[in-house]
Amino acid sequence: MTGQGHRLTGVGAGFFAAALVHTLGFNYTAEILAALAAASSTTLPDWIEIPVYKKGVRAGTVIPHRTITHWPPLWVGLIYLAYYYAEPYYAATLIGISVGALAHIVADAPNPMGIPWFWPHKRVSIFGGLWRSGQFEKTMTLVFTVTGLLYWGYAHQDTEWLMAILEKWSENTPIWTPVT
Repeated sequence: MTGQGHRLTGVGAGFFAAALVHTLGFNYTAEILAALAAASSTTLPDWIEIPVYKKGVRAGTVIPHRTITHWPPLWVGLIYLAYYYAEPYYAATLIGISVGALAHIVADAPNPMGIPWFWPHKRVSIFGGLWRSGQFEKTMTLVFTVTGLLYWGYAHQDTEWLMAILEKWSENTPIWTPVT
């Protein structure tokens, strides 16, 4: 997907992030912060690779393309850490940023180049690469937006089921085991 396509998917990512923080029990201000952060971070995995320029021409990046910055466990882990350890508004913003980055990764996934689903150094292309960058961007933008909007609408109906799961999971999952 091109940069413009990634930016357009930010609409759906914003709705999805707002729905997620609402479902997690945050207030409406946090929901807005998450939506804005998600909408503005859908190009994040590409620009944190830190471009290198030689004689005014982009010659590559410090971090190889589609490696650690496109690794889903990194962004899911950031959501986890933000939810459990950050102050509410910081958490909502970090969750939004992570959702935007994950939207970027999902949009890149059907590309033949693939993304590193399991290990940050090994890319895998789903379905053998359904299309190349730039193809079906409008369709993907529509799918992201409709999905995000539907989840946002659903999240504002009832969130007790997810909160019960999160509370049960957090009671039984130690963050770390002390070494004695």
